[in-house]
Amino acid sequence: MFRRTLMRWRYNRGHWQHARKHAGKLLENPKEVVLARSVIIRSYWNEGRYQEVLQICNQWPDDALTLYYKERAEDKLIVVSPMKVTHRVQRIRDDQPVPKTDINWNESEMVENFSQEGEIVWFRYPGGYVFWEVPKGFDLSSTHENLLKLVAEVLLYPWIPSTRASFTKTRFTGSRASLSFSAGTDSTAAALVMPETTLLGYHRRSFKSLLDHRNANRLLNHLQESRTRDILSISSNHELIRTHYGKQIGFSSDFACASHLILLADHLDLGAIGFGMPLDNTYLWKGHQYRNFESTDYYVKWTKRFQQAGLDLLFPIAAISEAGALKIVQQSDWLEYLNSCMRGDGQNGCGRCWKCFHKNGPLGRTFDIESSEIQVYLNKRPLPTATHALWALQTMNLEKQVPDLAHLFEQDFSWWVQAYPPAFDLLPVPWRKEIQSSIMSFLPTMMEPYVLETINHFNTE
Repeated sequence: MFRRTLMRWRYNRGHWQHARKHAGKLLENPKEVVLARSVIIRSYWNEGRYQEVLQICNQWPDDALTLYYKERAEDKLIVVSPMKVTHRVQRIRDDQPVPKTDINWNESEMVENFSQEGEIVWFRYPGGYVFWEVPKGFDLSSTHENLLKLVAEVLLYPWIPSTRASFTKTRFTGSRASLSFSAGTDSTAAALVMPETTLLGYHRRSFKSLLDHRNANRLLNHLQESRTRDILSISSNHELIRTHYGKQIGFSSDFACASHLILLADHLDLGAIGFGMPLDNTYLWKGHQYRNFESTDYYVKWTKRFQQAGLDLLFPIAAISEAGALKIVQQSDWLEYLNSCMRGDGQNGCGRCWKCFHKNGPLGRTFDIESSEIQVYLNKRPLPTATHALWALQTMNLEKQVPDLAHLFEQDFSWWVQAYPPAFDLLPVPWRKEIQSSIMSFLPTMMEPYVLETINHFNTE
């Protein structure tokens, strides 16, 4: 009993090595062996010694505890490659549906990789199939080939060069604007400045994951019930494509989040797709260095590709920072239903993630500045989303959290909530006047000379 008490005492205080020493002497006691093994495995895990966890688990009989930590240790030790994924991801992949009719992957003719069965559209890629649940009446056979090719490209271009092949035809532009809508702060600000007729297209993961849709659902439900905006929610599992290439679950590219809107563009008569990409990601490189966005290869390439698919590529808040987006949503009655945290409970944020710090914090919502995730981000250099994070720290009087960056607080970041006029030129003519007018009704504009154009917080090349 005394040794068991010492073992627990040491373990609860984080004295892992001493806890293991006591546990090792209890292994021969049949009444204590289960607890002793648990302490040994968990103490190695808490130290991040995953190889030792795996070795111990392989030595002992399989039970719920050893199997659980064995899988977790294997996942931690996996060498990222197309041939290896974590147990959790593999289980998700194994649980995915497949079409009734199998088709072979066609690397040269992307259109041949699409098929439709009822209200499901399938896309064959080298690792298997992904799908979208489409609205009634959608007909894949009447969808312009450029739209299908563009879908394939935004999903596979990082890995399959043939998706970048030139389009041989041009689709005529539709009449309606749409927005790839995440129900987060930036996306909501984009919705508020776009025409009221804009279709808000929400991508919903069709499988269970760490992403929680409840906070997004709250805003989506409000907009639908109040008939404030036209909402389209499409379920898909295409975020699993990345896992075939050794990546975490997520979007294959910046524009993969709109694959459902591209796919349905003919069905919905879409002529533009907007993305809630703020100033932090357009005219600032990684949030901390100015660049001339319209001359970047990224902007030139993708605007041309979307145009060939009969779609204007819209960046409605390219002139607005994340802080400006916060100011816009604060002026809307949508704010009550909005929360950017993806781990929230449908009402509030978790209070511990980076989004709760720089999205919810400036709105006056509760967060824990000492949480491990927030502290990890605050201590990265260059600081992630640097200009916005600096503004948030200054706004909330938290400059002392980053003492090594004291020199950057010598300037007043109040200009960060103002709109950058040159970015209005990025807006395609059919949509420019209304969006620009709307933005200027919410925010003041920066004055020349623009401080933004001098930004290089960490003196990077």
